[in-house]
Amino acid sequence: MTKEKMDYYKELLIKERQEIMQELTNGEETARDLFETDSSNVNDSVDDASFTVAHNILSVLNKKSQQSLLSIESALRRIEEGTFGTCVSCGNEINENRLTSIPWTTLCIDCKNEAEKRK
Repeated sequence: MTKEKMDYYKELLIKERQEIMQELTNGEETARDLFETDSSNVNDSVDDASFTVAHNILSVLNKKSQQSLLSIESALRRIEEGTFGTCVSCGNEINENRLTSIPWTTLCIDCKNEAEKRK
């Protein structure tokens, strides 16, 4: 892969990382606002249940965002090591279309499909 392509994917990953970090920050503020508002206005079990559901949804989204951040950091590390774009399973080059849509991917489409079949 050319240096220009590596730089392109690096910028793409950095932008995605910034967006996720902003989402996490906004989610924490939303959760804090929800908690402060709902904890003082919990009037019945329906309000309490609504708050619990909202809290659980934010928690799941937060975990997914954290997993995405770890994948992005790993991809940035692979760029620095010069192994970015190489499938960790078979060693073949990952298709550029796949990298553009999921720049933190570690598997080529064939290995990803094989992994999905085993699930």
